[in-house]
Amino acid sequence: MVRLVSHVGVRFVLALSLSFSCLFALAAPSPEIHIDGGSKELRDNIHQYLTLADEACSAPIWRLKSLLLDANDEIENAAKALGYYQLRFTTNLTQANNCWQLHIQLTPGDQVKVTQVDVNIRDDGAQGDVFKELYDKPDIRVGDSLHHGRYENFKNRITTLATSHGYFDGRFDVARVTVNAADNTATIELIYNTGTRYRIGDIHITHNILNEDFLQGFLNVHQGDYYDTDKLLELKTYYNASNYFMVATASPDLQHLHDHTVDIDVQLEERKRFAYSVGAGFSTDTGPRVLLGFENRYVNDSGHRFNADLSASEIKTTAQLAYTIPLENPSYEFLKIYTGYEKEVTDTTYSDKDTFGASYTNYQRDHWLHTYAINVENEDSRLAGVDRFTHLLIPSVTFSRTQTDGNPYPLSGWSLLAKLSGSPKTLGSFVSYEQLYLRGKYIYDVGGGRFLLRSEVGVTEVNDRDELPASVRFFAGGGNSVRGYDYKSLGPTAPAIDPKTGKEMLDEKTGLPVPEVVGGRNLLVNSVEYDYRIRPTWAVAAFFDVGNASDTYKFDFKRGAGLGVRWISPIGPVRIDVARGLDEPKAWNLHISMGPDL
Repeated sequence: MVRLVSHVGVRFVLALSLSFSCLFALAAPSPEIHIDGGSKELRDNIHQYLTLADEACSAPIWRLKSLLLDANDEIENAAKALGYYQLRFTTNLTQANNCWQLHIQLTPGDQVKVTQVDVNIRDDGAQGDVFKELYDKPDIRVGDSLHHGRYENFKNRITTLATSHGYFDGRFDVARVTVNAADNTATIELIYNTGTRYRIGDIHITHNILNEDFLQGFLNVHQGDYYDTDKLLELKTYYNASNYFMVATASPDLQHLHDHTVDIDVQLEERKRFAYSVGAGFSTDTGPRVLLGFENRYVNDSGHRFNADLSASEIKTTAQLAYTIPLENPSYEFLKIYTGYEKEVTDTTYSDKDTFGASYTNYQRDHWLHTYAINVENEDSRLAGVDRFTHLLIPSVTFSRTQTDGNPYPLSGWSLLAKLSGSPKTLGSFVSYEQLYLRGKYIYDVGGGRFLLRSEVGVTEVNDRDELPASVRFFAGGGNSVRGYDYKSLGPTAPAIDPKTGKEMLDEKTGLPVPEVVGGRNLLVNSVEYDYRIRPTWAVAAFFDVGNASDTYKFDFKRGAGLGVRWISPIGPVRIDVARGLDEPKAWNLHISMGPDL
């Protein structure tokens, strides 16, 4: 009992002492500096200049008065840094509440105006367009208020531009601001001597897994080229995007410059050779699905890759094996050989397809992706109760490009895709057709949110639509099409055939043939959506979709509208939409989908 009282007493004393210490700290005086007059930028800059601001309340008065003399010069210098050369001010140092206080009253006058800006680039830099942007978009123009911070930034911009383009010996011959206090004007003169521009010397690549010839295929710079930092950043991006390396760096060896050349060091840290993935997903179009993947990132030292992927759901199952061979320029060009299996079962269609094919992909310098492919497809399909087997040889060409601001939730950007494909009977196909598919998306910000526009167009030329397998026909409806309608529930219809009797199925109430959606030759779908972000990772949306598939160019358009929620997840946006079809007496439909906006 005595021991308990003792502990309680000690704790009480400690708590009481702490409380008094906190109260004392709260009540302790602190220095105060009051600055009145002028702009907030001017007052803040003066406060930053004042050495006196670092003194405690206990500083002796003689020291404070001594520092106050220095403060006069500091105030003037702080004002001149922002172009106030006509500043007048008063200071008043007082003692109150056992601490000092300083009051400064400013009368700033007008800022100095820049009346002349002369920028002159000499030596090698005078040729070419490296410094052209300095003249087109200077940081300081005639008529601007003088601001020494912007002047220093302009100088730094010149030196940064010079060194990033290989002018490592550059220097200012003249860097001068001349102020005429009587006229309140200033002239700026900058003469920069670039010296000789350096070229690329030896390129050293440190690596472990791939052969030297293959790695040099990524190089966008070569010995003898002019040095350019942007090119090195681009090279680093090529290596990182190749999927072979965990970390890639490309940097100049500035410590050993020689003969106006600079060597380049490339350091490559490899990724693990094998990668496995297991995942799950869900969309209302295909239901819950399981995702499995395997990747051999480098089958050999020439960078060949092997992938195996499986996606299985109740409605749609896909599997693919692919062997990829990088070509002469591995950043832009590769050959892929693949085989795949796809099975899809909807309320009205069935498709079971095997694919064998090869494709050549080339990423153009203008940022367009070109893919040329040829597939052999064998498909068992059922449409309106009629089974058919189709063998097709399908050459195709696809052009695509995406431009975005790079954010997971882009506020601007666009994407275009055009695919032309067909199948000639002359090469053994069961049916001849030609098909063009176009898709475009566009995003732009407005009113604190963003508009998303989407359009799909499909056109097929074929003598008899009934010869086309299910996978080649166009359907509409679903979370990525006309929302408010079920997945692939829109399109031309045909009477359903009873597989047992071979006769048309009749509605028990009306006695009329039961229609089933069988898809069509052509497709036209348009969508407009407005999203508004309410939290960093959440947004709300309103949308309107219209479209359908058809066998002619006259479309029976179906409209859908609704509201949605967007979760901007680490793996991409997840969309949850509630929509209603406006042209049929249907209940609201729920659509869940995920994937990039562009």
